Amino acid sequence: MEYGAPFFWMDGILATELLEITEDVSRVESGGFWAVAITFEGVRTFARFATVRRDQPFPETPPWKTLRSIWKSSLNRQQYYEYVEEVRRNISEGKVYQSNACRVLSTPFAGASLDSLFNEILRRNMAPYATFIRLPGIEIASASPELFLRRTEKKIKTSPIKGTQTSGSREKFGVKDQSENIMIVDLMRNDLSRICETGTIEVTDFLRDENHPGIRHLVSDVEGTLQPGISWDQILLGLLPPGSVSGTPKSSSLEIIRENEPVPRDIYSGLIGWIEGSDALLGLAIRTFWSKSRTLYFGTGAGITWPSDPHQEWRETELKANRLIGIAGGIDEEGWQFGAGIFETLLMRDQVPLFFDQHMSRAERAARELGIEIPERESVLHAIGYLARFPLARLRLSFGTHFSLSVAEYMQERTPMKVRLLSGQHQAGIGGNKVFPYWESLDLLRAAEFDGFDEVLLVDETGQVGEGATCNYLFKVEDGWITPPLSAGVLPGVMREIALGQGLAREVPLTLDKLDQIQSMIALSSLRIARPIGVLGEKELLVGPECELIYEALWGAAQSNSVG
Repeated sequence: MEYGAPFFWMDGILATELLEITEDVSRVESGGFWAVAITFEGVRTFARFATVRRDQPFPETPPWKTLRSIWKSSLNRQQYYEYVEEVRRNISEGKVYQSNACRVLSTPFAGASLDSLFNEILRRNMAPYATFIRLPGIEIASASPELFLRRTEKKIKTSPIKGTQTSGSREKFGVKDQSENIMIVDLMRNDLSRICETGTIEVTDFLRDENHPGIRHLVSDVEGTLQPGISWDQILLGLLPPGSVSGTPKSSSLEIIRENEPVPRDIYSGLIGWIEGSDALLGLAIRTFWSKSRTLYFGTGAGITWPSDPHQEWRETELKANRLIGIAGGIDEEGWQFGAGIFETLLMRDQVPLFFDQHMSRAERAARELGIEIPERESVLHAIGYLARFPLARLRLSFGTHFSLSVAEYMQERTPMKVRLLSGQHQAGIGGNKVFPYWESLDLLRAAEFDGFDEVLLVDETGQVGEGATCNYLFKVEDGWITPPLSAGVLPGVMREIALGQGLAREVPLTLDKLDQIQSMIALSSLRIARPIGVLGEKELLVGPECELIYEALWGAAQSNSVG
């Protein structure tokens, strides 16, 4: 096969030698093997290939070069929150029961093919309906986990996914996920009734768990027998757009989507696969990259029902995007690198990173433990030298598929903070390595901020007090200042280590039932240095001169331990 030539691959089927491309589905009825790509908006592309071979590996490609560019979202966090609330408003008014809220990520992309990325996806994130299509002007690389349509003669099957969790979650799918799946199953039964013989539609598997790389889904199967003589045009008109990525009722959901999503979804949440006579396999085009016009795109979304929480729905869109974009590479608009890795957050004063050696030592220790390569300190310092010149800035160093850094102007607050108490966490804090994705901690923080708090205090299932979402804590008790030990699951924070080293505090376990005995409290982090806590939950704390003395001692240490 000539490099750059059009071709199709799905589940071992390799189709080459492109004969024609058409939007006319009636051409499909004439026979032959057709690759199919249909956008969410209904733009149909059918490509007929002359040569079809089965049980073929995906063609060899050059290695994928990891992206280092910024992915921009069609909706930012606040806009997405507002979108979720708009769906919930429509639910309260009885217009819809469920609607899918999506956003499209994009990044500059030129001079490369997605075939290399798809090969990497097959190696690291194999999906049951993984598909690649290269046609003039567009490439599509999909790692779809969802079957939209399997047809064998007159038999037809669809397997809608509704319900998403991380693969390591210890929780069962809850009422929200189950009700969402049930609603979409009912919608798909209704859609199939338009094209199937009466009495043949049945739910053959209901609410099963399916494990996929890094993620777990709730899935159901709906099957039926097609009406005699039905055409492919009638089938597509009866089923599109796909119910599991639109909503129910479908017409009302589509109206909400048009009003709230600023860019077309394009191939995302459309269909991708093949048709050959009366047989077909069409996956739902989710977890899908596509490139055209020197831009790479990736869509992600979540199903919204009345119990939906905007923070959790945003997080679900991040979860769905993180693993695959982590393979492709790049960072988001908040400076977080996609994928998995470790990070360090430093304060920069007059272009000088404070406690650089301590942060790098912690990163190097974590890198050895997790098998991550990080650059030498000299090259990291060299990269920092190119950053914008703010008097005071937040610097984030990320080490994952590659090294990245981001900088933002920072304003150091000294006013007392208000902290929410969160008990019953699986772990008291973020643990021994400062890893990303960091959503769990950030979601807890953002939810607290929404309710007027500045931070959280995490307490595990046994009542052991830990740390905050982004900080360690010092607690003032009768005989001095204490901080929980590392065995409580807390991060070995740089400022925490300095405070212990200077004798400002000592390690002592603290339990939930002892919190009413604390007199004062300080949040420690490389950005805050040492910021007093005025309120913990509903309890007011003393903000005395000792809090200022601890700040001065640690700020002084920061000046003497900086790196120029």
